[in-house]
Amino acid sequence: MGWSREEIERIRDEARRLEAARDRLIELAREAIKRSKNAIYAAIREDLKAAAGELSACWRAIEALDALQAGEPALFGEEIAAVARGEAVEAEAVVRVAGGGALPRPDELPVAVDLVAYLQGLLDATGELLRAAGERLLAGDRAFAERAKAAIEAVYFLALEAAPKRYDLRRKLDYVAGNLQKLTEARLWARPC
Repeated sequence: MGWSREEIERIRDEARRLEAARDRLIELAREAIKRSKNAIYAAIREDLKAAAGELSACWRAIEALDALQAGEPALFGEEIAAVARGEAVEAEAVVRVAGGGALPRPDELPVAVDLVAYLQGLLDATGELLRAAGERLLAGDRAFAERAKAAIEAVYFLALEAAPKRYDLRRKLDYVAGNLQKLTEARLWARPC
């Protein structure tokens, strides 16, 4: 029992091809994650033009990642790809709210993502919205803090209604409740006397 030299070489070549495809997937996912963070930081510092550019680059990386996975079924289930999709949703939510818009609905995203990535992104966005609200409160912008609080509440109630059984999503629900409490306290603290 054994494999011919030709079979071994074919298996080796296929393994190398898949490894190269996986390396490319990791590269695209890291690019999307980096761009999503850049978009969030730009939105927090109120540079919405830069945020929009970084967000667009993030979604282009997600599109390329999706195309790569669609052509390589062996790459489905790579966790870094799921993380990148959630990070893209997080950035989309933060940039929209920072720009005065509403949280994105799943069908409003530039690239379709699965429900878990969508929920994870929204849940994670609450921490960045809390950070942005804190910055704006220090600058005297209570209106943004109110908008951020409304967005965090909306995410919290959506997640409560969705009632996910996945532990990671349930744990993030507690995180969102904490963010909501912190923002409520910060708004009270920042009230003029």
